Amino acid sequence: MLTREEGVDAHALLRQGWTISAIARHLGRDRKTIRAYLNGDQVPGQRRQGPDAFVPFLQYCRQRLALRNK
Repeated sequence: MLTREEGVDAHALLRQGWTISAIARHLGRDRKTIRAYLNGDQVPGQRRQGPDAFVPFLQYCRQRLALRNK
């Protein structure tokens, strides 16, 4: 995750003609991370939400609770 300040820096450096590799080295981040932020795939300062790990078990839990309440 990039901070908002790093995001601003990355965009400024890109406008100055820096390569993505050079920006990544300068900020100490991976090239793919920098590219994702510069392309708008990710937003600086916000973590990407992963899938909810409980969803696959939701139906099972509902069934178990329904049997328990009978």
